[in-house]
Amino acid sequence: MRLSSVLEQALSRLNLHRRLDDYRIWQAWDDVVGKTIARNAQPARLDGARLVVAVRNSSWMQELSLLQRELVARLNEHMGREVVRELFFVVGKIEENAPPAQSRRPVPAAPAKPPVDLTRLDPPRGMSPELTAAFERLWAASRKKS
Repeated sequence: MRLSSVLEQALSRLNLHRRLDDYRIWQAWDDVVGKTIARNAQPARLDGARLVVAVRNSSWMQELSLLQRELVARLNEHMGREVVRELFFVVGKIEENAPPAQSRRPVPAAPAKPPVDLTRLDPPRGMSPELTAAFERLWAASRKKS
C-alpha cells in the first residue's frame, strides 16, 4: 500500500479533509470580494469558523464591517458549504502589489513554512513531527492535482 493511500485513510479517519479544504478560502478571496476590496483587505488566519482579515486602515475596517454578512454569504456560497460564520477585521499590513490571494499563505508565515500550517489544525496529541510532515506533503500534492 502506498504512503499516500495510508495518509488519505488517516485524513478521513481523523476527519481532517474538511478542515484542510477550508483553506481554499484563500484561493477564493480575490474573486469573491473583488479587486478593490482585495487590494485593501487580505485573509490572515482561519480560527475555526472565524476568518481574521487584515485591513489597510480603520476606514476599511468600518466599511467591511458593514458588508460582513454579505461577504460571509458570498464566501460560503463559493465554498459550497458553511466555512466562515464571522469575519474579524484587524488593521494590519497589506502586501502592496500582492499576488492573487490563492498564492498568498493562509497564515502569516515565516519564510520556511508550508502554505498551510497543519500544526494549527489540532492534530491528535502525540503526532510525531514525521507524520505531520507527511501530511504536509500529502496536502501539497493534493493541491497540485486540483
